[in-house]
Amino acid sequence: MIPDFTMKRKTKNARETKALAKQILKNHPKHKIWLLYGDLGAGKTTFVKGLGRALGLRESQIKSPTFTFVVEFEPLIHYDLYRLDALDDLTLELLNEHLATGKRVVIEWPEKIERHLTLPHLKIRFSHEGGDQRSIEIS
Repeated sequence: MIPDFTMKRKTKNARETKALAKQILKNHPKHKIWLLYGDLGAGKTTFVKGLGRALGLRESQIKSPTFTFVVEFEPLIHYDLYRLDALDDLTLELLNEHLATGKRVVIEWPEKIERHLTLPHLKIRFSHEGGDQRSIEIS
């Protein structure tokens, strides 16, 4: 059982947001499911770029899959559910297949599916603080 925790951080720019992703990966390597909450432009995709780099991907490979819904890399599966109107059986089956792979699964806009998650996961909430500054809470 993984103990409950909450950590709050502020980042001043994209570089610090990406570095925070690497730090969280280092501190919580057993967490395979990361749920990213926050408004448009809050820093979620920037954070995923940092995570991808920490997992050996090039940052240029990581783009928000808003129009493609999901992008699968060797060590990382990146969902963006912003445009998902409703969770259907096919989408839920795909998600469950991805969760069963043991790969790191990152989900932007997880509100639409989180009630279906039974595996341990990190919740990461992003708030835009003006300019390039972000407030990020991990639980």
